[in-house]
Amino acid sequence: MAAEQTANLSGNIAGMSAPKSSSNRRGPMQEVDLDAEFDTLEEPVWDTVKRDVLTVGAKFTHVVLPHGDKQQLLRDWDLWGPLFICVGLALLLQHNGGTESAPQFTQVFTITFFGSVIVTANIKLLGGNISFFQSLCVIGYCLLPPFVAAVLCSLFLHGIAFPLRLLITSIGFVWSTYASMGFLAGCQPDKKRLLVIYPVFLFYFVVSWMIISHS
Repeated sequence: MAAEQTANLSGNIAGMSAPKSSSNRRGPMQEVDLDAEFDTLEEPVWDTVKRDVLTVGAKFTHVVLPHGDKQQLLRDWDLWGPLFICVGLALLLQHNGGTESAPQFTQVFTITFFGSVIVTANIKLLGGNISFFQSLCVIGYCLLPPFVAAVLCSLFLHGIAFPLRLLITSIGFVWSTYASMGFLAGCQPDKKRLLVIYPVFLFYFVVSWMIISHS
């Protein structure tokens, strides 16, 4: 009985489970229910792609507005959003660099990807009540604010207005740290919470430093 009363954070990929019947299929204009069961074997490819895009967009919404249903991002984890952000950030910073000291695509991608893996491993070693991929999903999706800051600084303020670029990057850094802690704070022992916050803080700080240095 005690196990049934514990919050269920067991995750599945994008909220999908084994298909049962085609009666649960939804029309293209209906609201997507992440807990519903889908029959993806018979539906058109466009419907599958559109549903996945809407699912990723819903998770980005949770990062932009972190006061929503925080458990949904943990239950229905996926790594599509973090992958898009890591690739996009690496492309942006490589595009900006016109010198040999500019970071290459593989360098930025390695720092963002393996940095999030190391932070996730630290959370698990400290006894976090969250799975490895759930934590990786949250940390990756919360890179959205720094990525938006990188887009603004790279495409519109490249090489000019340093104070404005610094302000935008700082806002992205604070926003990402705040959003990630909103999802992860309840999954950590109270006595070890500061040990979890510091690596997350350091990870987003390094990413933000790369953005402000190479934009």
